[in-house]
Amino acid sequence: MESIIKRECIVFDIDEKEKEKAILELVKKLKNQGNITNTEMFLEDVLAREKLSPTSLGNDIGLPHGRTENVLKPAVCFGRLKNKILWNEETGEFAQIIILIAVPSNDEENTHMKIISRLARKLMHKEFIDKLFIGDEEEIFNMLKEGLGE
Repeated sequence: MESIIKRECIVFDIDEKEKEKAILELVKKLKNQGNITNTEMFLEDVLAREKLSPTSLGNDIGLPHGRTENVLKPAVCFGRLKNKILWNEETGEFAQIIILIAVPSNDEENTHMKIISRLARKLMHKEFIDKLFIGDEEEIFNMLKEGLGE
């Protein structure tokens, strides 16, 4: 099985002040990797999901996701921003780490829920969270692969 996370989809020092633009940086990476069909449409799908309920997890982490027909194959893209951005206006939660999940709408195996639950288990550990903020590309790549059960 092809890996859900690729080194090319680990992005550091994203210099954006707005949630939509920060997510767009990661969506572009997914497009470049051949995971999605249309950058704008997938971004709209993810933002529509965010409007239902923002995906802030606390600890300055956002977990936006889209399960849509604009996704060709399941993928995870990691982004670390230079500065925190407001992620959830209602709760005032911020994000500096973004883990974007993309899954095809016809996915029968509930892949997006498996990815989210595996990441959520890892994100309960302070050591894992701390590494997301300071780790280099290799460390992040290996941590996420392990966290996703690959």
